Amino acid sequence: MKELSIVICNYNKKEYVLNCIDSVLNSSYRDLDIYVVDNASEDGSVEAIKDKFKDKVMLISNTENLGGSGGFNTGIREVLKKDYKYVMLLDNDVILDKEAINNSYRYLEKNDDTAVVGSKIYSMDNRDKIQEMGAKIDFENFYINPFYKGYIDFIELPEVVECDYVPACSMMVRIEALRRVGIMDEDNFIYWDDIEWGYRFKKAGYKVVTYGKSKVWHKMGVAQKTNTFGTYYFWRNRIRFFAKYIEENRIKDFCLRIFDEIFQAIYSCNYIGKYSSARTIIAAVEDALNDVRGKASQDKILEIEKVKDRFGELIENKNKIALTGDSNIEVLRNIVNKIKATNSETEINLISGNVKNIKQQFEEYKVLSLKSESLKKYETVIKICNHIFDMRNELSNNLIYVDKFFNVIVSGDDRKYIENYDNTYSLMKNIWYPNLLSKMRVLNRKLNK
Repeated sequence: MKELSIVICNYNKKEYVLNCIDSVLNSSYRDLDIYVVDNASEDGSVEAIKDKFKDKVMLISNTENLGGSGGFNTGIREVLKKDYKYVMLLDNDVILDKEAINNSYRYLEKNDDTAVVGSKIYSMDNRDKIQEMGAKIDFENFYINPFYKGYIDFIELPEVVECDYVPACSMMVRIEALRRVGIMDEDNFIYWDDIEWGYRFKKAGYKVVTYGKSKVWHKMGVAQKTNTFGTYYFWRNRIRFFAKYIEENRIKDFCLRIFDEIFQAIYSCNYIGKYSSARTIIAAVEDALNDVRGKASQDKILEIEKVKDRFGELIENKNKIALTGDSNIEVLRNIVNKIKATNSETEINLISGNVKNIKQQFEEYKVLSLKSESLKKYETVIKICNHIFDMRNELSNNLIYVDKFFNVIVSGDDRKYIENYDNTYSLMKNIWYPNLLSKMRVLNRKLNK
C-alpha cells in the first residue's frame, strides 16, 4: 500500500493543472497516488486530463463548483477510504521542485509532533521572489502576517518556520492528525479555509511548519480583478474566524477594529466610484454576523466598475515632477514606475528627509534634501502617503497627495471629502457600531456553545 496521496483541486485552469500534474509525475518521490478534483470546469480541463494522463491520475468530476475547501474535501474523503499515511494538497497553478514532495515526506517521517508541513512558495513570475513561508494569525490586530513575503531568496532564511497555518496551495498533512482534527470547513467556500484548518491543528496540540527544502512556484494574484468575488469571501470568512476564536473579553476590541476598516473601505469606495465593492463589503459583513455561509448568491458578487485613472491623468504630459514624503520604499518604487510607464521622458526628483536611504535605492534619480530644496519651483509636487485618509489633519493646498493604491487628493472637492472623514465616521459609529457589537456578541456565543 502506498503511503502518500496527492490531491489537486482544479477550476478552469486547464494548462496550469496539466503542468502541475506533470511536475508531480516528474518528482523524485513517485510511490504515490494522484487524485485530481475538478470543480465543474468549463474550459475542457476534464477532457484534457483524461487525454493526457489516462490512468496515471484518479479524476473526480464535481457537478458544481464547491470552492477550494469543497474541492479539496472531495479528494480528502476519497483518500480517507484507504490507508495512506499522508496527503499532499496542491492548487492547480503550482509547479513543484523535483525534491519538494520527497522533502516534505521526509520531514513528517522524522517529526511525529508535526501534523502539517508547508512549502517555501515562490512567485511563478519571479522565480527567486518568495510569496510566503507560512504565516502567523495576528490576534492583536485581527489579521494575518505571512512570513518572508516579498523576500528575494539570496539571503539566509530559516530552514524550518513554525506557523499558525500554511497555504493549501502546497501542504502535506499527516492522516492520523487529519482523522482527529477533521477535514476543512467547506462552508468557507474559499479563503480562510486553510487558515482555520491550520489553527485547528495547532489547537489540537500539533505543530504546523514550513520546510524550506520543499519548494514550489505559484501563479497567484496575477489576474485583473473584474468582480468582487475575493472581496466577499475574504471579509465574510475573516470576521467569522475571529468571532469564533477570540475570547469574549476581546469582542469589543475586534468590533472597533472591524468598524474602522469597514468605514474606511466604504468611504474609499465612494471616493473613487467603486460602489459595487462597497455593496459587497456590506453584504459580506451582514452575512458574517448572521452566520450565512457556503457559496454566495450571485447578487453579492458584482462586476467592478471601471474608474478613472486619476493619478495617470495627473502625471500625463508633466515634464518635471517632485516626489516627497518618507514613504515605504516599495510604495515609492511603484509610483516612480507608474510615472515612467506613463511618460518615460518625465524628469523625476526625489525630495526626502532621509536622503541617504533613498539614494541607495534610487541611484538613477536626483535625490535632494528637504532642508535644502524649495518645492515652489516644481511644476508638480506629489506627497506620497500610506493612505490619503491618513493625511486628513495635515492637508496643504500646495501639495498633491497619492497613496499606495494610487488614490489622489488634487482638487478642493477632494480636500473637502477627506476633511469630512472624521465627522462622517462619528455619525456612522453612533448609528451602526452598537448594532455591530451586539450581533458580534450573539455570534460569538453561538459559535462557542
